[in-house]
Amino acid sequence: MALTRVTGDGLAYSGMPTGSVLQVVQAVKGDDTNFESTSFTDVTGVTVNITPKFSSSKVLVQVSITGELADNDHVTHFRLMRDSTAIGVGDTAGSRTRGSFSIDSYGHGSIAHVSAHFHYLDSPSTTSETTYKLQGLSSDGIFYVGRNQGDSNGFENARLPTIITVTEIAG
Repeated sequence: MALTRVTGDGLAYSGMPTGSVLQVVQAVKGDDTNFESTSFTDVTGVTVNITPKFSSSKVLVQVSITGELADNDHVTHFRLMRDSTAIGVGDTAGSRTRGSFSIDSYGHGSIAHVSAHFHYLDSPSTTSETTYKLQGLSSDGIFYVGRNQGDSNGFENARLPTIITVTEIAG
């Protein structure tokens, strides 16, 4: 996992106009993993920490994930977490899963190299270190992150990164 931090260190933050980018933190997961869990679990390597400069700042979180749903009639739900709080999720409704986005293969068999992207503008209201991460759960199968199920040498078997980027924006 490569971790990149770009900050505005050395800049005078007072008087920065609303909407100014204060810092950017990114984690790139280039290796492969998979998970099979009927409860939300962390997607390994898709975690970043940021310490906002101001409590009034907004944090733009962007996630991009690619992988394979290994079974027909399978769904994987993902949710974005700020520390231990789910953010950017749907409303409560009965026993429905509250997630940020989903990938499903209902009626399509296995789907390889399927990508999903999610963006959320958060208001953490803190200047303490904050952790953003991605969690996922699978209905009844395995989700392969960054690769397809076969994963053998050959043109059709790519390795693709999963990326989480957080950008602090002056509020």
